[in-house]
Amino acid sequence: MTARSKLTLAVASAGVALTAWSIPAVAATELQALACFQRNHDYVNALHEHFIEPLNKAGGPVSIKYRGGPEVIPWKGQGSAIQRGLIDMIYCPGTYYSGILAEGRLPGAHNKSLEEIRTNGAWDMMQEAWGKGLNSRILAWTFQNGQRFYMYTRFKPKLSKVTGVDLKGVKMRSTGLYKAFMRRMGATPIVISPSDVYSALERGVVEGLAWPWGSVNTYGWGKFLKYRISPPFFGATMLVLVNKKKFDAMPREEQAFLEKMARQYETTADEAVIRLGKRDDAALQKAGVQWLDLEGEYREAYVRTIYGAKWAENDALADKYVVDYQTLKSKLYDPSK
Repeated sequence: MTARSKLTLAVASAGVALTAWSIPAVAATELQALACFQRNHDYVNALHEHFIEPLNKAGGPVSIKYRGGPEVIPWKGQGSAIQRGLIDMIYCPGTYYSGILAEGRLPGAHNKSLEEIRTNGAWDMMQEAWGKGLNSRILAWTFQNGQRFYMYTRFKPKLSKVTGVDLKGVKMRSTGLYKAFMRRMGATPIVISPSDVYSALERGVVEGLAWPWGSVNTYGWGKFLKYRISPPFFGATMLVLVNKKKFDAMPREEQAFLEKMARQYETTADEAVIRLGKRDDAALQKAGVQWLDLEGEYREAYVRTIYGAKWAENDALADKYVVDYQTLKSKLYDPSK
């Protein structure tokens, strides 16, 4: 790498002006990384604590330079950035770039373990899809044991034996991961950037949201929310991606080191998110947020609605997938569980 060089990020599809920065010379291969969440998010804290910092301190042939989050490139543009090789690495939920890669909708709705996914062929199919559709390689799939999702509301929701809860007429903050089941529950899902959720709750634009465990109180949303609905649902969607062209051009020694540190991150990431999630729970309960634990018929209807609606939505996109959808679905999801 030269003494100084400029890297200009431009994502035309996002319709945003992006930032140019200067990159200092380094001895090892330096990968430029972004995250779709703000720096104080639990997931980004875990990324630094359990991946970037250990990797850089290891003194290996690869280092990572963290360039920032959505303030550098909005989350909607980061998938395009890595696809085009304008950034080397991103850390985002798959749904955030599912408009480019339909398979990005699938990871969160899985109910098989990462161990099963690696051995039954799903992992290889995902690598093929991400490589062909997003010009990326999956390095790590994190928070398999620590990340689950909850719905939070400003009101006590009505129960329903059909859908678990009745959200008819309620505006809910959403992403592509939640839209299908929110609609089936009667809600109006509204896609809002995480950085805009506080003002949306404050102004009454939305009356609730679905969100991964943790960081709710960190963002100040507990000030407006009154209930958290259980059981939790879905699973980890946070994937560490590296640009495939960049990765393929790296010497095997560098590739092996990067993958070794990524696999290590998979095994240690839960430690951080569980610790931070418990801390967030305590703060929310102190702020007066109540846990609403569904039981019996309501619980069964809630889980059935969430997974059933999501996979029905995925089924409807069968012609958009890069790899054989039905085969990949069978390797990620067991409807009998």
